[in-house]
Amino acid sequence: MDVDVDTAVRSAGTKKKEGAIGEYRFTVRKPEWQYLHLRMTFNPPHPPSYTSPSYPPDLLTWKTHLSTALSQFLGIAGTAIPLDFLHLDGPEVWIRLPREDSTRFTAAIGGWSQDVDGDGRDVGFRVLGNTEFLMGIVGGDGSDLFA
Repeated sequence: MDVDVDTAVRSAGTKKKEGAIGEYRFTVRKPEWQYLHLRMTFNPPHPPSYTSPSYPPDLLTWKTHLSTALSQFLGIAGTAIPLDFLHLDGPEVWIRLPREDSTRFTAAIGGWSQDVDGDGRDVGFRVLGNTEFLMGIVGGDGSDLFA
């Protein structure tokens, strides 16, 4: 990750106090992580009252389906992409992966669907958010922080 750090410019009338810490500005040029918000989709969709041991999907189900999609599209190189599961909420998950693998990852999971249970219901993925910064997918624009 490349970071440029500049000290803040002081006005001519202010004196530097002994031991005072200056203000800093920094710019992140090449973040090393990419954050994605994914939803597992089912075709035909489950009815709202549907319950099953496999629905909503747990982390093991997510890892299995993602590994299958990556393996089918990219082979063994796809299964070697490191994934960090940050949050699971029903059929949605937030993950972190290396930025240089994000394009290949998105292409692999975007075109994958498969009947996994043998019940005629296809499982696939939908990318709901994709950004280099976590705050970009967890919601909000930050305006409520300073209200």
